[in-house]
Amino acid sequence: MPRPMGHLRILLSSRVVLDLEEADAVYKEKGKQAYTDYLRCRGEYAKDFDPEIGGRRLKKGPLFDVALALHKLNEVTNEPIVELGLTCKDEIDSALPIFRNLDVAGLGLSMEYRVASAGKKLGHEVHQAFSTDLFLTRNADDAQTAIDLGIAAAVINFPPEGTYDYEQDNGPVRLFVDGDAVAFGSAAELRYRTEGLDAYRRLENEDFDKPLDPGPFTAVLAKISVLNERFPDGKKPFEIALLTARGSLASARAVTISETLGLRFNGGMFFMGGASKHDVLKAHRPHLFFDDQMVHLTEGSKYCPTGLVAYATGSPMHEYLLQQKRAAAQANATDITKPQDTAAPAPVAPDLKVVDPKKGTGPAPV
Repeated sequence: MPRPMGHLRILLSSRVVLDLEEADAVYKEKGKQAYTDYLRCRGEYAKDFDPEIGGRRLKKGPLFDVALALHKLNEVTNEPIVELGLTCKDEIDSALPIFRNLDVAGLGLSMEYRVASAGKKLGHEVHQAFSTDLFLTRNADDAQTAIDLGIAAAVINFPPEGTYDYEQDNGPVRLFVDGDAVAFGSAAELRYRTEGLDAYRRLENEDFDKPLDPGPFTAVLAKISVLNERFPDGKKPFEIALLTARGSLASARAVTISETLGLRFNGGMFFMGGASKHDVLKAHRPHLFFDDQMVHLTEGSKYCPTGLVAYATGSPMHEYLLQQKRAAAQANATDITKPQDTAAPAPVAPDLKVVDPKKGTGPAPV
């Protein structure tokens, strides 16, 4: 008997569902065998063995309760409108306690589709097999791969307190998203970067009725919008809200873009005019907030799960940042008025994502 397949398919990595931060530290410091021993509670870790798990009992990860809230939508609507899948890069030994933690903690039936890739990267085969609409992970390389495949994806920040409490939340799942480079394409963001704020406001006002190309989250938000239309007001499974730095003369175009792309923000549209987004997140506590700039996510992660959205390889913003990086390197190499630094550069951890320095760095992927 085939499993029921939801209309919206969300793939989650094990590290956003369960707290595997310490396990990952063991892997990086001591290697794969120590990582497996840690999860299976063997050798020096034997004292932590839990027979119900077959290894280590793990705490909730940042999206554990969000996964439960998404699964509850199927119960409320009496149909499988959401299908959740789980991925991990574990081999058979270390996959067991991960799967058992899900089962014992109450997520077993919520995540029937599971993939343990035995250390292999998550490429197009996994997403093609699952028909992924949204992929949430702690690994920046995996998120970039998904974005380049045209799949909405984000690197989830690990929260200051480890997890969030949405366990008693039986309402709609609330998704807040940034506009430019997330819900929409990045052309307007590029205009702001290259032409300045005054020109950006003037030109966005003049182009208020001109659409933008789709962004990395356009397809999944449009799919949710269509799904919501099947339900009456007050019973829609999702609330999607726009939380954008746009304001004043740049606001109207966001409405035009949303209409053109088929996005219905039934959770509201918040135009901050460059002000902090943190207060909105604190007041509304959405289940998820997605943005392309870490400056909007770091403080916000105190109040709700937040995800960093990468620029697709070859997109206008991606190419602009590459050009900026090359120009900076060339300037440093040719400016003879600066003292020459003869010291060797500090090594960069291989798992740190390099982003626009004005934005800050994203979370260390795994």
